[in-house]
Amino acid sequence: MTGNGSNGRTPVPPPATGVNIPPIWKESLWPVDWMTLRLSAVYYGIGVPRGDGTAVVLVPGFMGTDSYLYELYMWLQRVGYRPYMSGIGLNAECPGRLTERLKKTMERASFDTGKPVRLIGHSLGGIISRRACQQSPHLAEQLIYLGSPVQAVHAHPAIVATAVALHTAMSAASLQSKDCMTDHCPCGFTRAVTGPMPHDVEHASIYTRADGVVDWHDSQETDIRLNHEVGGTHIGLVYNPRAYRVIGQLLAQKARPRRVHRDKPLRIISAA
Repeated sequence: MTGNGSNGRTPVPPPATGVNIPPIWKESLWPVDWMTLRLSAVYYGIGVPRGDGTAVVLVPGFMGTDSYLYELYMWLQRVGYRPYMSGIGLNAECPGRLTERLKKTMERASFDTGKPVRLIGHSLGGIISRRACQQSPHLAEQLIYLGSPVQAVHAHPAIVATAVALHTAMSAASLQSKDCMTDHCPCGFTRAVTGPMPHDVEHASIYTRADGVVDWHDSQETDIRLNHEVGGTHIGLVYNPRAYRVIGQLLAQKARPRRVHRDKPLRIISAA
């Protein structure tokens, strides 16, 4: 594989002009991913590297809560990890505030295990996880994206309309700004999250070309060696047996030994 420049990275080819997202109705097929998971060997941990008890924090996507990640939570527990739900509530608020809540969970998980945590973020949950890693790199050692728009956000028009309507309604009823998730966001989340990932935090992307929510080109890292295509639906990535197998392999890749220093009192971040 040929590198690009001095960093040895091979860039992903740019997407074609325009956004070409599969029909959103195909996302209704996500139960197929779930049924396939239940019938697969990977569901029972067969052929999956055994975990080392590291904390893995799961972060839901837009308009989702921790509850739909329960299947992944239980699977991680079965294969030897210590899973944690994000604790961010409904992923529909200001992402800056949700990031603060996520960091509180990361601190607790790191304190419990004495080690930095791994994160698995679905869709927008991956972007919130990225910001948490940028702000608190000492708390994280790995981030796995599941269908997250890591390069740009080209979403299905129905999703965009829902997001705009929701943010407008929430900004009218609370302190949330109508410019949330835009370049004019007061908290600066959108501008800041495009910055580089910390060197100590490993990261990789799992995506599907059949994604009916975001443009699959956007769900790839710029270094193609960090991308893993699995097929299936966007919603179903959290139930996809091929995604689970890749997750197991990625988690098994040992990062440099790092421990959370406890010579100072644990700093607790209050949720906004």
